[in-house]
Amino acid sequence: MKQRAKVILKRLALVAVAVIITGLVYEQLAEWQDRKRFPQIGHSVDIGGRTLNIYCSGEGSPSVIMENGLSMPGASWMLVQPSTAKFTRACWYDRAGEGWSDPGPFPRTSAAIASDLHELLRRAGVSPPYVLVAHSFGGFNARVFAGKNPAEVAGVVLVDVSSENDKGWGGPGQTRGPIRTLVRLSAPALSWIGLFRAISHIVPSAIPPTVPPDQRAMLQALIFQPKSIAGSESEEANLGVSADEVRAAGNLGDRPLIVLTAGKRYLPRNPAAARDAAAWYEVWTRELIPQLTQLSSRGQHSVVEGSGHMIPLEAPDAVVSAIRQVVQEIRAGPPGE
Repeated sequence: MKQRAKVILKRLALVAVAVIITGLVYEQLAEWQDRKRFPQIGHSVDIGGRTLNIYCSGEGSPSVIMENGLSMPGASWMLVQPSTAKFTRACWYDRAGEGWSDPGPFPRTSAAIASDLHELLRRAGVSPPYVLVAHSFGGFNARVFAGKNPAEVAGVVLVDVSSENDKGWGGPGQTRGPIRTLVRLSAPALSWIGLFRAISHIVPSAIPPTVPPDQRAMLQALIFQPKSIAGSESEEANLGVSADEVRAAGNLGDRPLIVLTAGKRYLPRNPAAARDAAAWYEVWTRELIPQLTQLSSRGQHSVVEGSGHMIPLEAPDAVVSAIRQVVQEIRAGPPGE
């Protein structure tokens, strides 16, 4: 029996090695094909031994700086940025590890991300004042950036962003149990053998189906890069630290602020999960949204009807309209002048 067990274990080990080698080859070939299919949009800027990718177009002040959500590349603003660039300078960028940017040192917290962004803008020659436009987790980063550089931030647009007081970190279905923790810790290694790329072809995508197929394929390819998965998993693992950094950043004073929230709610099929979701939305509506709006004495809130969480891709015109309003308020000067 012992001899038979040894034979079985040896065969299983050989199968595992074969699977790993096959996965490594599959992932490398897929990445090579993606580099040919999707050339870099933007240009790389050295911020001190590593580079971040940034893409800007348009002219005028203030400069609009777009901060994407968790796991998403800067190109997730591709339906918002061109229209914004028609009336002012508009930029999106890839955080460390995302899109066409180099990986950065761990842990990835909002303070580290804000420091990266400040150095990137300085070296890229994108001058303040800035209007920060942030989606989801990007709201943490934008608020920390504003706290660190208050003289450079003239206005803010928060697009269905996270709240530092939301213990669910993003709403229903966002569990953080042992299984999720195990998946998070193993995700970077599994991505290198192509597992996440393979799964991406059979599981529903977070990218709305209304996005044109070629742009959808590009976003999918960027999201499932191993370096992107490693970076986003570190960001998620350090959400608690980032939330503390947001609390320390303070409020936005009298800067123009527009808070956009999704009108379409996600309700799980499971009755118990649906009840949890309904309870979370009640807290979100009655407590967390007002807290976000009150970050500025000039804060406004608007619900984007018919859109889910991915507002920059589902309802880009609503984001552009909010940006235009903030830019116009800044150009008009403080109330009473």
